Amino acid sequence: MSIKKRRDIEKSEMKKKIKDAAIELIEQEGYEKLSIRKIAAKIEYSPTTLYLYYKDKAEIITDMSNELYSKVESHAAAILNGNATLSIDEQVHSILSVFVTSLCGEPEMAKAIMYSGTNVIFANENKDGTPSNSGIAMLDHFFADGVAQKVLKPNIINTSWMIISALLGFVMNVIENELYKRDDFDQLVDDFIEILMGGMRQ
Repeated sequence: MSIKKRRDIEKSEMKKKIKDAAIELIEQEGYEKLSIRKIAAKIEYSPTTLYLYYKDKAEIITDMSNELYSKVESHAAAILNGNATLSIDEQVHSILSVFVTSLCGEPEMAKAIMYSGTNVIFANENKDGTPSNSGIAMLDHFFADGVAQKVLKPNIINTSWMIISALLGFVMNVIENELYKRDDFDQLVDDFIEILMGGMRQ
């Protein structure tokens, strides 16, 4: 193994240790009381060492969000690439389902991000006063295709941020009540997505 590869692995392991400690501290004390110093004490490193990886606690949350976003994106791509024959509404259904199941697959991390109060999951920019980023833009693209194909209603154009908000509310409820542990969790997600899709289909 090369020195660079070893260093990359060590850096990744250290970042995971920091994020895991941050998640635990947010759960115990809340995001407002979180600090680099407290995280350092928990994992028995100096704050100076942690500053080599993150400049502040907000950057830790952003890194968590990017990690979850990457999972959502890769899972969605895998589903869409493996099911080229899906209709546009089936593709949207799959993307929304993947969003929920990916976040619920990392419940403690998702909860820590949401408890932080920072608006970073799929909405870390603003466009015309509404949340916007590449995830929302991608969903807007699917919606536009669905409208052009007369499969989805015209009034859903540029409403992806609203759908994401609904999904996040559902995810938070699922995580808080540990509904992801239920045997019928997949059916629960499917039922919720179908309710959303009912308002979108022609």
